[in-house]
Amino acid sequence: MTDWDDLEAPLKAEPLFPVEKPDGRKELTEIERAVMFRRYLRELAPSVVLYPNANAGKRNPTQARREGIVPGVFDYTAAWDVSASTLEHAPVSVAWVELKGYDKNGRPGRLSQAQIEFGNRMHARGHKVACFFSGKSAFDWLASLGAPIRGRFT
Repeated sequence: MTDWDDLEAPLKAEPLFPVEKPDGRKELTEIERAVMFRRYLRELAPSVVLYPNANAGKRNPTQARREGIVPGVFDYTAAWDVSASTLEHAPVSVAWVELKGYDKNGRPGRLSQAQIEFGNRMHARGHKVACFFSGKSAFDWLASLGAPIRGRFT
């Protein structure tokens, strides 16, 4: 027998994962923030594999459905060798990062409901997901998860 209460989900879920508050730096676009974030990783954490998650759903919804693209997938996946993790008690080797910026009118970016649902699903399964305005904050978060960073030891 189906318990219909188990199928209920809020129409507007709140993030269960870390979400950084807007930083007020309205002059930086999301892409400029992403470039800085990628530069931090390339220079200070070269063993971390960082790749963008293509999500062409808005550009071509029909193709996205055919490809099986999942709505709300975060901007980046970061992965590193679990044996290189600086955390001995609970090594982590993969995390998902969503970056936000400001639009041309100076309004801060917001998570879409699909992004909140994706993040909450991953978080509920024990995966590390977070949303940031600052590339430096995202970099520091990865370091706190055990990503191997040059010159940083815990």
